[in-house]
Amino acid sequence: MRFFHLADLHLGKCIHGYSMIEMGDQPFFIEQLLKKAEELKPDAVLISGDVYDRAVPSKEAVRLFDDCLTELAKRKIPVLMIAGNHDSGSRLAFGDKLLCHQGIYIAGEIKKNMSCVTLQDAYGPVHFWLVPYLFPAAANVVLDREDLKDYDSAMRALLEAQKIDFSERNVILSHQFVVAGGEKPSMGGSETTVGGIGQIDAAMFENFEYVALGHIHNAQRMGSEKVRYAGSPLCYHFSEAEQKKGLTVVELGKKGTLKVTVEEIPILHKMQEISGTMEELLNTEIKKNSYIRAVIKQELLPPQAVETLRTYFSSKECVLMEVVRDFSFKKGNGEIKTAKDVRKLSLEELFNEFYSHQCGGELPETHINSLISFVAEQSRNGADEDSEKERIHAAKQLIEYAGKCQSEGETV
Repeated sequence: MRFFHLADLHLGKCIHGYSMIEMGDQPFFIEQLLKKAEELKPDAVLISGDVYDRAVPSKEAVRLFDDCLTELAKRKIPVLMIAGNHDSGSRLAFGDKLLCHQGIYIAGEIKKNMSCVTLQDAYGPVHFWLVPYLFPAAANVVLDREDLKDYDSAMRALLEAQKIDFSERNVILSHQFVVAGGEKPSMGGSETTVGGIGQIDAAMFENFEYVALGHIHNAQRMGSEKVRYAGSPLCYHFSEAEQKKGLTVVELGKKGTLKVTVEEIPILHKMQEISGTMEELLNTEIKKNSYIRAVIKQELLPPQAVETLRTYFSSKECVLMEVVRDFSFKKGNGEIKTAKDVRKLSLEELFNEFYSHQCGGELPETHINSLISFVAEQSRNGADEDSEKERIHAAKQLIEYAGKCQSEGETV
């Protein structure tokens, strides 16, 4: 039996204000997934949680997933999925009793009797156990207990309550923070806070043929080949740029035999981080169709630094997603030390320095810089006019300008 193992689709996700649906990344992935389904003809598709990025997904995200399920159903490929911590289990499982007749099986909420789907191949039945994201409190409720205080004991108690015949082949879908003998998985930057009290030891799954995990975005095995995180299909953080994304393909033979491969899937945009001075950034070779994180290593910046970079990368058919300052190149604490240094800077430059220090190295957006430039210009023009009338006039102009910005949809 061959099946695809997916997780952490996070449909509807936005990165630095850019929608992964509107930018085309997630629709492109779904398109590539369906092509792989045509090519490899899996017997099932497993989705181990975090189908959506939010508990109340956008209509665009729901429509995209609906299209995906419809196409898989047309191909008679069963889909087995569980809710992750980002999903609303009750919303995800809407219509589950109806959908199971189309080969779409959904476990949205924890129940005493875990959802189990049985598929057949030449070696007999394979039982797929569907366990949505598990809280100890939920396990106490469904098992009528009060003593389950941590995730590990909650999962162990839930498994013990099931009638699982381990003489046959069993696969489990789980969306938890699973460790192997104390060894934690390698993580990127886009996972929510996980670990600590939430961890579950992989040893409790030793009798399963395969453990299809979700929750961690870096695809990897945990302790053995049969316990695996599928990882997210796309990079959702610049720290994940070096992770190998792909499609986990699992083949079960007779009991005790397993083969796992990772199929590379084309992506629409790659993430790339570049660093240097403004001059270096504007002369860096970049890959076409990339999402860019620019790290500026320069003490003084021109007022329109962000806009200059955005225009440059746009001309290279790339998207500038994030701009930050790196002060590590400075000596000492990097602060401007004398009043003479301060007097050399324009108001715009001073604001950039202040904003960057306050916001962890990030630089102000274009509309904020535009507003500060307006204020600075008013200040320079009115330097010799200190009358109350002139100050009132300047204040009115500032209010009118701010109102114009807000009417154009910018937050000021």
